[in-house]
Parts: sequence; structure tokens; C-alpha cells
Amino acid sequence: MKLEQADWQTLLPVFRETYQIWSPGLSRSDYLEYQEKQINDLWARRNLRHLALMRGHKVLSSLKLSKLNLQIRDKTIQIGGIGAVYTQLDSRNQGYASELLDQTIDLAKEEGMQALLLFSDIDCEFYSRFGFDEIGSADMLIHLPLNKSDTQIPDHFRFEGNNTIIVQSDDKPITVDQQKLSFEHLAEVARHHRQWLRLQPYGIERDERYFHFKLMRESYLHNHSRLSWPALKLTTASYDGNILGYAITESAGRVLRVLEVVGKGPTRDAIWGALLVRALKERLSRVRAWEALAQEFAPSYSLNQVLHRLGLKAVTGESYKGQLNYYQRSWGKGMIMPLEEQLEGLCLINPCPLVELDHL
Repeated sequence: MKLEQADWQTLLPVFRETYQIWSPGLSRSDYLEYQEKQINDLWARRNLRHLALMRGHKVLSSLKLSKLNLQIRDKTIQIGGIGAVYTQLDSRNQGYASELLDQTIDLAKEEGMQALLLFSDIDCEFYSRFGFDEIGSADMLIHLPLNKSDTQIPDHFRFEGNNTIIVQSDDKPITVDQQKLSFEHLAEVARHHRQWLRLQPYGIERDERYFHFKLMRESYLHNHSRLSWPALKLTTASYDGNILGYAITESAGRVLRVLEVVGKGPTRDAIWGALLVRALKERLSRVRAWEALAQEFAPSYSLNQVLHRLGLKAVTGESYKGQLNYYQRSWGKGMIMPLEEQLEGLCLINPCPLVELDHL
């Protein structure tokens, strides 16, 4: 058995099987096109490989290995991102996935990677055997109050059309716009994310090409999936024409899913305020996010403190408590395997600062 980099023809038998379990509402032909677009994307051509454990010309087990940069304050280290671990149906229960991971770990060490990162959709115990530690698998959930249709929004949140809210903050009007995230926005988004990352305990560096890869995938699913896959929305906060921060969200089934919020102090408050006001106006019932965004609500970890600070408590009523609830995700459970002793403390940082946009 040998670990090899797999080309398109080698991967076709894999995709024909994974279509049954990983196709997010796509037809078979669309699923193959979706995979082909990912392989041919500029970021993927430079940073992503499909590796397969082969016996002759037969694929036994396969995975994706991405080249990522992890920034820890002002230091950047190279890590590998593992995804899509899959063993062919006729090769199950023979230890091939374990052999695949063992050889991939050896390859990562040979190439000088300092850690390996994955997001598990199965029981984390399997990956723990290889030295992976869990770093974040909780979702944050906030139930929004049920409001009457005639709810009055405070005057310091002023709607201008359907897409803009003017938030009066410290005598400074912040313009919060929401629109569908498009490729033309990505340079600005990447610039703000780069600045924001310097303030985080650690995080994945995302350049414009990385964001392009993510948006390409989400846009394809939005346009082709039979599951009504939601489009990504970009919310920007600006003052005097200058963008100060952003949020990336999606909304489906009366749930607002916040994928990321980037910005400091009053900018973050303005973004959260606008998101909540819009959610209340649209009568959404819940806000969900990965555990990283729980830090927004420290030290009391309640939505109430944010509502008080934003002057929105009158909208929700005094009886509303705004508790944050947590539950374990069944997918995307973060795990990291340090390959250098200095990185072993990353699994102790809580909440894990990685967000859903870091999931490849």
C-alpha cells in the first residue's frame, strides 16, 4: 500500500460513493461538477491535495490535505488541514483509514508542518488515537423573543430602505448595510480579517483567494442545491464612507446563523445591533453561531447585556432573559494535533476562536 497524490480519474470512484452521503442536495452530475470546480480553483491548486492510499490502481481510502497558515498573535506557522476522510465501501473494517492517517501524519512531518487541523463529523475518539485534541465543538444558540408585528424599533436604529440601518452610536452615525456577499467584496473582507486576526489568540489566515474558494463553493450550492441552500450575506459597518468592520451571515428556516463578526468596540455593537433589529423585524426565532462568538457576550454571557447596551431592551420586554445555550455539534468538531511541543496549549484556549468560515 502506498500514499499517492490522486488525480481526477483516480478520484472518480471516490466521488461516486461520497455522492450518497456528502452531496448537499445536488444531482449526481452537479456533485461531480462541484468537486471539479473546487479542484480547479486557484486557491485549491496552490494549497489543496487529494491523497489516496492505493493498492495498485485501486483506491482504498482517501482524504484532502490543505496547506494553511495559523497565526498565533504575531507569529505565523504552517499547518495542514485534513478533510473528507473516506474509505471505499468494499475496503471497510480493514484498518485502511488508520494507515492513511498514519502515512499522512508522517508526510506532514517530512514537509515541516507544525500541526494538523481537522473538523470531525464522526466521534472524535477515532482521531484522538492519533494524537488529535478537541478544540471546539459547541454551537451557541440564542432564542429570540416572539414579537408582535407592530414592534417599535428605537429611534437610534433608523431603516433606510430594505438594506440599510443607520445606528446612532456615541453621537456618531454608523451605516450598516446588508447585501449578498459577492466576489467583488472579498478584497475588502480579507483586509479587515487580516487586521482582526492580529487581536485573536490564534486563527487561520485567510487571503482573498481563500475567501474566493469559500464563496465559490457556497454560491454553487445556493444556485444548484435542491435543499434551498441559503446565500451568504455581508453586513458592513461604515462611518463617513470608510468600512470599519463586517459580519457574514446566512438565514434559513427563521434562524439567523452568524458565521463571523469582525470589528472592534462600537463597530461590533453597531453590527450586532443591526443584526438583532433586522432579525426581530423579520420575526426570526433563533440566532446560532460557533462557540467563538460566545466571547461577544462576556462577562455575563447573556444577550440581555447587549440589548441594554444597545437600547433594545424595551423591544424584547423585561421578562426576556436572553440566555445563551450550548450544544455539541454533530459535524465540524474541531481537533488539532500539535507536531511541536510549543503548540500543545492551543487546545486549552476556550472558547475556541475558530469560526465556521475556517471549516474546509
